Amino acid sequence: MDSSNVLLALDEQKKWRERRKRIRDRLRALERRRTTLRQELEGVRKKILEYNRVLTDLRDGMPTRAVLPPSAQGR
Repeated sequence: MDSSNVLLALDEQKKWRERRKRIRDRLRALERRRTTLRQELEGVRKKILEYNRVLTDLRDGMPTRAVLPPSAQGR
C-alpha cells in the first residue's frame, strides 16, 4: 500500500473518532437537558394540582389557607 494512502486512512480514522466523540458529548448534553426538563415539568404539574385544589375549595366555599403573594410573605 502506498504511504500517502496510509496517511490518508489514518487521517480519516482520526476525523471519525473526533466526530463520534462530539456526537457522544452532544447526546450526553441532550440527556442532561431532558432530565432537567422532566424535573421542571414535574414541578409544574405539582403546582397545577395545588392550584386546582385551591380552586375546587374556593368553588365549594370551603376556607383554605391563605396564599400570599411573594411580596407579602416577607413582611
